[in-house]
Amino acid sequence: MDAAEVSKQTFYRYYADKYELANELYYELTQKDIIDAEMVHFRADWEDMYLRQFRAFRQHMDFVKHLYTSKETGCTLDYEIESTIKLDKILLSRNGADITAPRIMFAIEAKDVGGTYAMRDWILGNMQVADEEMVQRFLMIIPHILVPYIDA
Repeated sequence: MDAAEVSKQTFYRYYADKYELANELYYELTQKDIIDAEMVHFRADWEDMYLRQFRAFRQHMDFVKHLYTSKETGCTLDYEIESTIKLDKILLSRNGADITAPRIMFAIEAKDVGGTYAMRDWILGNMQVADEEMVQRFLMIIPHILVPYIDA
């Protein structure tokens, strides 16, 4: 906090802890104006949203890579998983999925947890795979029970 010239009292007036600050920065750089349920109506919109997020990861590679290699990496992973699950619940329910059904919820969680870890590994591997190919790989991990709601 000395380097930032901010007192602890001022910092804690705005943030509960350093994880909240890290997640806010992550949101601002990789999700704000990108991850938006109101902008996704068709599969092509979903693909475009992920392409834009992957480009944001590339643009802020050092920061994102640092978050995913930090000793406290769980904070960012948990944040990404929670925000992806929240988004999918909105999108899938809007397309007719019963998100209270245990199988649907299990499928959402499986997709989003697995996808987040795959994305983290891709980032830590210096994003050797093209963004468009990663979107196609994400399509491959969508559980069959969710496909009708994504393609709606």
